[in-house]
Amino acid sequence: MKSPYAKIFRRTLLILGILLFGLILFAYFLQQERTSDSFFTYNNFRFQRDQHGYKVFLYINNQEIPASIHLREDPRTLEDIPVEGDVQLLRQKKQIYVTLDPEANLTSKTSIGALEVDAIIDNPYLFNIPVSSSFTKPHIDNTIKTCTDTTPTDGVILFQTSDRTIVREDQGCIYVEGVTEDDIIRASDRLVYTLLKIMDP
Repeated sequence: MKSPYAKIFRRTLLILGILLFGLILFAYFLQQERTSDSFFTYNNFRFQRDQHGYKVFLYINNQEIPASIHLREDPRTLEDIPVEGDVQLLRQKKQIYVTLDPEANLTSKTSIGALEVDAIIDNPYLFNIPVSSSFTKPHIDNTIKTCTDTTPTDGVILFQTSDRTIVREDQGCIYVEGVTEDDIIRASDRLVYTLLKIMDP
């Protein structure tokens, strides 16, 4: 005759086994969910979300190992921002100025958008075009550049608030506009993704 303790022991082991199996399944599906949320493909480009934003992997100059760049915004959330005109003409410039109105009461948030664009355009492995900051009006000892200063060799990107969020080209000047400064940051990333041909205009 078997001891009642043996039955209890077997039953306890069975319950523990079921619980362990359930825990393993839960951990597996949780990991799958996190992985699918952190990694995704957009227009044949691989993205990874991390604590800094979104990392996109690019094959530069036919290299076998992809390089990566960081942007703040998920391209899937920027499809509502229109791009009007030919922003790709920036690729032909020898010098680009990012400019804003010093009297427009813009904060450092707008500067984040300008830095996003700057980091891509003057990247030696991407466009390798020098980028300088400027203002549309006299401000301390800074360079003054407006859209009228656009030339075949010099490009101007004007960051400003507007009644809509849009990236547009007008007579060679590129306007990055947003209803709020957060929208300007989003529009900045929209411009970058378009220049990199990750997003269509």
